[in-house]
Order: sequence, then structure tokens, then C-alpha cells
Amino acid sequence: MSANGTSQEKILVAVGASGGAADSTLYTLDPDGSGQTRLFDFHAHPRDATGGIWDLRIGPGGGAIYFASDNAYLYTPASRNLFRVAADGGWWEQLTPGPNSGRWNQPCPCGVVEGIVRRGNGDPWAGRPVYLEGKEMVYSGADGRFRYENVPTGTRWLVAYRGAGEDVFDAQVVSVMAGVVTQATLSPDTSHRMEFGRPAPYGDRIYHVLAPHKIQWTTVGFTPPVEVYVNTGACTGIPDIDGFDVAPTTGRLAIVNYQEGCGAGDTMHRGVYLADKDGQGVRLLVDMMDDWNWCGAGEIFWSADESRLAVKACYKQNYQWYTYLVVFDAGAGSILGYTYFPVGYTMYNVSLHGWSPDGRWLLYSAWINDPNAGLLARLPVNSDGSLNPAGAAALLSNANITAAAWGRLNPQVATRATYLPMIAK
Repeated sequence: MSANGTSQEKILVAVGASGGAADSTLYTLDPDGSGQTRLFDFHAHPRDATGGIWDLRIGPGGGAIYFASDNAYLYTPASRNLFRVAADGGWWEQLTPGPNSGRWNQPCPCGVVEGIVRRGNGDPWAGRPVYLEGKEMVYSGADGRFRYENVPTGTRWLVAYRGAGEDVFDAQVVSVMAGVVTQATLSPDTSHRMEFGRPAPYGDRIYHVLAPHKIQWTTVGFTPPVEVYVNTGACTGIPDIDGFDVAPTTGRLAIVNYQEGCGAGDTMHRGVYLADKDGQGVRLLVDMMDDWNWCGAGEIFWSADESRLAVKACYKQNYQWYTYLVVFDAGAGSILGYTYFPVGYTMYNVSLHGWSPDGRWLLYSAWINDPNAGLLARLPVNSDGSLNPAGAAALLSNANITAAAWGRLNPQVATRATYLPMIAK
């Protein structure tokens, strides 16, 4: 990053720890893959010194970087939440699932939160771990009761677990008021967690997926989410959101929704759709059901000028499934270019990460046999939208690549909206 704060073109890449641990470090690279520089990790976090990094996006103006992480997830009913970090790594903040999520060591005025953990039959449950946002974890006592003193005011999530290391939990929102004792009862009996992912900032909106089937937006400070798209239907698989993106200038939504077995007359799960920024005027752009060789689709990205869409997809050749990167015309839905990977590279181990700012490259990663031996590469896009696989260039190799993005960073644009502690680089 330049000293005077002017923007610089960079590639972001999150590299996960080996051994399967969900702990990633975020690096910057120059566009040719050189200059690898550490930017951020959670190792100095006050409550949880680990955290994976997925779904990287660079915010408007390049001042902040958005992503999803499982850092400190035990304090919330979500397995992954949305975060953002400054373009120079100087500050970070948690954005979901509430306005005080991820805020530590806040000052008073304060109140008290107390309550009881009960079994399903109503009996008090001793020794259960209880988490309250902004405070240390406590265990319920012999009578099943717990108490938090000096809790800063505001809306906070309270979560109790059946046991340490288990995902069976109960959660509720408590509203803490100064000088008031807030009561709560928790009965850990569910393992269903929310999951926030795929942040796509546009203006002051932060679009994202609430897994598995909703696209919604909120803002920094987590204003009540606004739903813009909900996937429904009885199909052969989970009716999830395969991919989506928000156009950088108009805010138009590009949504990948492809599911087989949805019944006669289905119009919702046929391929690539477009809608306005509020989810209105949905129209089918690419009808994959018209060609039975399409066998799936995933990530989708607008080009900077909004004339093209890049999509990761599955397509059959002689009954063999192959993973493709495809460029579509965003107006007509026609294919401008494509390339595919050898057998063995699947929709699971190939990821599309977006365009270069000038639209001349696609950024992707892939691995086979071992995710720790992954490759990050750039693929040339010709002026007519066709792809040039012979010109693909490796940027990083032998790494567990959990996320990547390409854009311009400018640390002087975005400022921290909350008073979280500094996480040193």
C-alpha cells in the first residue's frame, strides 16, 4: 500500500492453516503474484484467536475488505458471520448477527443479565457453557443459574450449549438496560445454526446470503435485514443460492439458481437470473434447462463495466461431467467464451473469485487430491470475451486457498464504525 493512501491494484488471498483447522491468514499480492504481504488474521482476537476467512470482497472505494468467518461463532447462533477489515489491516469489525456482535470491552452504562439453563423436561441443568456477546463465557451453577454483571447496554445475543464442544444450543436476544436485571431461560435442544456468507457491498448496503436460500442486505451496525430474494421449491436438492453478485454501478443482482427435479412448470430454478437492486423484475437470462448437458452452476461475477458475467458451471461432454469457467453477455445471455478443467477438478475443488479491475483477467483457484496443494491463477479474457487458457498464469501455489479477490485498495476511504480494539498486523 502506498504511503500517501492512494489506491493500488492488489490481489487478496486467504490461506488456511494446514491440517484442516479453520484458521486463515489474509495476504495481498501484486497482480503478477509477487510481493506477498501479510495483512490480517485473528491471532490477537480477545476471545478467539482463530478464524477461517471465506468469500472475500473489496468494498466501494477500496477502503474496506469484507468476508465471512467462523471466528468467535460460539457467541452467536450463526456458524459464520460477516466481518470487514481495513484495507491496511489497521482495524476490523464484526457485522452480524447483531449491532453489538464482536464488540468487546465496551464501557458502561451497564445492566445485569441472569437466568437459568433447563433440560428439555424443565429441570435445571448445571455445568452448561453460556456465552453473552461482549463478555467472558460462564457455566451454569448447580441450580442451573447464571449471572453476568456489568453488561454494557444494548441488544445482545445470549447462547447456551448442551456441552463443551457441542453444537446443540439455545439462543435468544436480550436487551440490556442500565441498572436493570434482565432475565432469560435457555434450553439447549437444537443444532440448527444460521450462516451468513458471500458479502457483496454496494453503496451503504451489504448484500449477503443467509444460508441456504435467502439473499438480503443490511448495513454497518446491522440494521434489520431486508430480504430481496428467497429461493423456494421442492427439488431434488436443497433449494439454495448457488451464486449471486451485485453490479458495481447499477446494483443489479445476478443470481444463479439451478435445480433439477423441481416439478413441471418450474420457472425459478432454471439457471442465471437478473433482478434490480431490490430484487424486483426478476428475469431469466440463461436458461440452462434448455440444454440437458448443464449439470450445475456456482459463483457468478459482474465485470466492472457490467457488460459481462463470469460463472463457474458444470457441463457434460459424452456423459462425463466437467467444471467450466464461462463468460456470458450480460444483455443477451449468450456465451462469449469458456474453458474447462480436466476430469478430477470438480465444482467442489475449483473456485471462481472474480474479474481483474480492467476486465482482462479472471481469478480462480483449484486443487486436486490435497487442498493444501492449491493453486491461485489468473486466466486471460480476450477483448471479445473469449478465454485464453494457454495464457493462464500461476500466482500462488501449494497453499490452502480459502478465498481470493482482485481490486483496488485505498486505506483512507473507509473508517471504522465502531470502537473495537485494534488488531495488530
